[in-house]
Amino acid sequence: MITIQNTDGDRRVLLLDNSFALDESPDFPEYLFDVIFIVNDTVEETKAILNSINPITSTKCCYKPLFVASALKGKMGNYDEIIDGYADDWNSMEVLAKVESIIEYNAKIGLNAQEDPIMSSNQFFIRLTRYLISRKKTVLEPRLDVSASTGYVIPVFDLFYRLGQYELSDYFVFIQSMSEKGLFRATKFVNKVYLCPSCLHSHLLYIKTCPRCGQSSIQTEEVIHHFRCANVSPEHTYNFGGQLRCPKCNKILRHIGMDYDRPAIIHTCNTCGNTFIEPKTKTLCTSCHKTHDAEELIPQDFNIYEITSEGKQSIISPNIGFTIYTEFYDNYIEYNRFVSRIRLLAEQKFSGNITGDLLVGKIWILNEEGETMPIRPEEIELVCLYFPNNKVSAANNITYVGSVIRDYAGDTEEEIINFQVMMSETLRAAVPILKPGEKICYTYMKLQGNQSTIGDFIKEMDYISVTPDDTAVYAPVEESQKQ
Repeated sequence: MITIQNTDGDRRVLLLDNSFALDESPDFPEYLFDVIFIVNDTVEETKAILNSINPITSTKCCYKPLFVASALKGKMGNYDEIIDGYADDWNSMEVLAKVESIIEYNAKIGLNAQEDPIMSSNQFFIRLTRYLISRKKTVLEPRLDVSASTGYVIPVFDLFYRLGQYELSDYFVFIQSMSEKGLFRATKFVNKVYLCPSCLHSHLLYIKTCPRCGQSSIQTEEVIHHFRCANVSPEHTYNFGGQLRCPKCNKILRHIGMDYDRPAIIHTCNTCGNTFIEPKTKTLCTSCHKTHDAEELIPQDFNIYEITSEGKQSIISPNIGFTIYTEFYDNYIEYNRFVSRIRLLAEQKFSGNITGDLLVGKIWILNEEGETMPIRPEEIELVCLYFPNNKVSAANNITYVGSVIRDYAGDTEEEIINFQVMMSETLRAAVPILKPGEKICYTYMKLQGNQSTIGDFIKEMDYISVTPDDTAVYAPVEESQKQ
């Protein structure tokens, strides 16, 4: 059963009791409902529904209030992290008040509920963090969990890790990146954990091995030092009929500390016979089953993080999804830095420090109504790959490419043509990321005039052209692959 009904608060609630391909269904567009209510009192069935219909990974349910049956309270484990309440009556005062609180707060902070399908782990992390902000959950506290891959986990992140939404390496890069940018702030150190270098799991077996052959079949015994004759040898050499008798001088040892002491422990390998003082510690990962020296383990600090005020604003911004790509693409820079770079190059051009033309290419996507669409990660990736020697940025629903055409041969026209050709090739490569009715466009700006026109040039970067230099339209995959 799946249906939409009105609440007493004039909100539309999506009611369902079983798994359903909601995002793919044309019968239930995003704008038809404001709230999700799962009316199933079975734990496993409700979890199965939540795997796809939830306010984080579902494109139609993004950030919307979600409730489940009251019989499931206390039984949902980490799924509780994405549930706003447990109730049986969607018209109860408690439910209606909670719904209004969430919707009003999201409108206040400007959180746009329209999201594209998740195509990368970075997109997922941003979507999840936006959800946490929408619920005023701005403290990320790792908890010790015996079943968790890394020992310490933030429950809501761990929930989606178990659902295969991201890799551990992606998670650690994301946390580090957000911390370095000042969007997350570590408020308290929790613990340092050593992880498997192959899979980053923490469930390791520590095994003492022979330094020579690497086997773990080791016999350990203490060494005895006889004070009177200064003999030092393993304990078994002193054992005679249950007494401790020195193998060198044949005297019986009676009192430790007076006749002898035990200064060390010695190990003997049962495989190769090697005798040694310090065994070599190896680790066996219970997840990937790989063996590593203990010195090779990856140290990882776990902290309690807080999303900063700057972080809240940046994460809600539609451009945050691309600023975190700066560590993956050397030529991608944040938009304010891109503008500063263009301004500096323009000033150098007019002062005569550089010769040639300064160009800025702009790429954007329009839907069938002619509206600009939010920038997509795949779009950024393509532009970065097609222009590895140029600076790339994104803002205002536009992807930018900066270029200085050097006037080495006294004529820049050929290089400008090459730039245009490459922009057109990028459009063709981007066709598979388009949706029905969409088209991708480009134009380029060339700095002309004098010093006073720099400001106008910068302002013009914010706008798209009604007459693009080239466009490419959506085509089914099989047709676009033929082009």
